[in-house]
Amino acid sequence: MLLVLGFSLSAISRADTISSYKPKPDPMPGGVAVIELPVSLGTEEEPVVYFQGRRVFVKNHPYNQKSDNRWITWVGIPLNTQPGKVPLLIEQPNGRNREIMINIRPSKHSERYLVSRKPIQKNLSAAQQQQIMNDADLIKRLTQQRSGLKPDTRPFMHPTRGEVIRPFGDQTYLNGELLDSHNGIDLSGQRANAPAGGKVVLIKDLFYGGKTVLIDHGRGLFTQYSHLASVNVRVREGQRIRRGEEIGKIGRSGHRIDIGKDYAADITQPHLHWSVSLNGVFVNPELFLDKAAR
Repeated sequence: MLLVLGFSLSAISRADTISSYKPKPDPMPGGVAVIELPVSLGTEEEPVVYFQGRRVFVKNHPYNQKSDNRWITWVGIPLNTQPGKVPLLIEQPNGRNREIMINIRPSKHSERYLVSRKPIQKNLSAAQQQQIMNDADLIKRLTQQRSGLKPDTRPFMHPTRGEVIRPFGDQTYLNGELLDSHNGIDLSGQRANAPAGGKVVLIKDLFYGGKTVLIDHGRGLFTQYSHLASVNVRVREGQRIRRGEEIGKIGRSGHRIDIGKDYAADITQPHLHWSVSLNGVFVNPELFLDKAAR
């Protein structure tokens, strides 16, 4: 049986019901919907919640007598999601599943259109093409995992003191066809630091990403650092990393798609490609940052 809940999402704006950190709510493609779940779920156990077939981040927040809500969910919205109402499914032990409709608003990501006669990737060998697919499969598999780590209760620190070179979600069209949707933000700077505590689950040289580090922050929340020049010798796979600890030096490792200077100019200079994955979906990292601290 499926019940549709008819409560307002405006409840998330009430300051007296939220006493723990949450990302900035931004229910658009590449954004995050932050939704409180009602106490009337009828169980003290953490509810199991799905969005577009993916299990999503759920955490307990301090119960307030003025609130009807005890659980809060952070929902990562894929970049290719169409605007409109999309259901969030809540599974219950009694089998009476419930549904909340999330209103996805239109995207505001920047777009650029290029024209080129130069073929793309024509010199890739079969081995290189296989590596590209293997890299993508590896990142997908790791970021879809849900560990028992407890996420930090504070906003993310900035991973570097540099400026944004290329924003999240920036879309590049080549000869009228979508070439690239940017799944992170590119930052200038010298060093990359962990924005929160977690566990290092991957250190690997990827074809496009170059020297890359992936950190698990718990419950399906991951951060990724690419194009590093070097990785801190104290950072090891399988080990914990502290908030603010240096991950590595920022560089320009990895291959690039070269279709001319208009596209290559912003990806050949040293920079950090920083991405955040929430329940297996790349979302805007800036939604997790402490804007007051830099």
